[in-house]
Amino acid sequence: MKSFIRICPLKATFSHTRFHLALRTIDPPIVYHRLLLFRINKPEDAVTLTTEVAGPSWKAPELYCMEETCPHLGAPMSHAEIEDIEDTKAIVCPWHQYDFDLKDGSSSTGLQACTYEVQVKGVEEGAEVWVEAPHPSPEAPQRNWELVEMRGVSEEFLDPPIPSLSDLNLGEQQEPSSQTSFPSGTGTATLPDNLPTSLLGFAHLILRTSNPELKCLLTREAVTRLRAGKLKSIRPTLGEIKKEREKEGGLLDEPPREVEMIAPGKVPKRGKGGSEKSRIMMLHALANIEQYAIDLAWDIIARFADFTINGERLPIEYFLDWAKVAEDEAKHYTLLARRLVELGSYFGAHTVHAGLWESATQTADSLSARIAIIHLVAEARGIDMNPLTLAKLQAAGDKESSRILEIIHADEITHVTTGHRWFTWLCQRQDVDAIDTFRAEVFANFRGKIKGPFNSADRLKAGLTPDFYEDLTGGLGWNSTTTANSNTKEPEGDEHIHPRLT
Repeated sequence: MKSFIRICPLKATFSHTRFHLALRTIDPPIVYHRLLLFRINKPEDAVTLTTEVAGPSWKAPELYCMEETCPHLGAPMSHAEIEDIEDTKAIVCPWHQYDFDLKDGSSSTGLQACTYEVQVKGVEEGAEVWVEAPHPSPEAPQRNWELVEMRGVSEEFLDPPIPSLSDLNLGEQQEPSSQTSFPSGTGTATLPDNLPTSLLGFAHLILRTSNPELKCLLTREAVTRLRAGKLKSIRPTLGEIKKEREKEGGLLDEPPREVEMIAPGKVPKRGKGGSEKSRIMMLHALANIEQYAIDLAWDIIARFADFTINGERLPIEYFLDWAKVAEDEAKHYTLLARRLVELGSYFGAHTVHAGLWESATQTADSLSARIAIIHLVAEARGIDMNPLTLAKLQAAGDKESSRILEIIHADEITHVTTGHRWFTWLCQRQDVDAIDTFRAEVFANFRGKIKGPFNSADRLKAGLTPDFYEDLTGGLGWNSTTTANSNTKEPEGDEHIHPRLT
């Protein structure tokens, strides 16, 4: 007998035509499952009352659901074309043009995609969307599932380009640093010739790119080519990995920067967000975080491309997930950089530090440690701090900056979810407990106590139950007073922005 999961009110599907759905088993061992929900008809067609001979009746919407990736070679189906083939709706794989019937998953090639029945329960304002639970598998036989993420598939990469600096009127409050050039926010970055033909090649190129605007353009191009099937490889061969690492630069110890860098402890106070100057400094610091977050997403692809566990290499979904995270981080940087220009400043007007990259260096030899510290500690702490920063921006009446932070916060929850997914995946293949392993990684690679206030509700959405982080203190740690200080005292002043800033 089929079981169904409540997804959302029907009206929630009117914002986009496609949605990523992330499902997770309720009881351990935790298993994730990714689906795509499609809405074919227009919102007004789905909720219109039609008067017929028999009286008023409600027109059912046209909704379909299937696996997020193609069963052939794992192509992402989020941006695939939908066509009418022999009087039925079919989705066409962007990589090899295999077509799959959205109703039953059948294909003219003989391949079979898993589709899931969609039911709309109720009518009009009370209508809700329910999707058939994932089919039983050896990993998850007859399990209870919950929805942990519903994200609209954006048709656009980011907001309009960052405006030119030529019309800026830089006042005394935004004096440039000793840097004499304007490295980002100029709107002049263009893609270079002879771009890579593989996802790994793009990862290495982006890590070597110092200009953050160009870094964002390259990220957009990489993800666009990935979805369109224009990259020769997503999961690299061992030969490709060896070739990329033998090129000039290879795996970088630290990505280059075009802004003035200072020691973390020398960062000036940013205030409480009441003044425009204070908000500019807060947004500038957040943009620096996002610049490093882009690199962290590409580094986890490049550095661990040849990772194996029990003889098993990382699946293609791993590379797809972190490329999506990189895309989000590039969107965040662009939104923040644009906002800085709107406020009469630019990214690079103030000094920045590389505190976040220090933890990447500490975890460079362990995928488990990297995910634990970067995504389940640092990024989870962002989930805690963002609402506090948002409250400051709202109190100051800065609606546009508040809107941007709301976007960033929603995405960061999904990034922690991605970290939790792959951390639990690693633990399952080693037959170890995820919570015990996480706490051990923190003890070995983090100094100081993981302290509140915790945004428990959003942490739980990402899979982090209190057992993960409550009463957790790092032991051996790494030689960084920055992280130690930001986790051994109550945050005050600008420390509410984000723990990775101070």
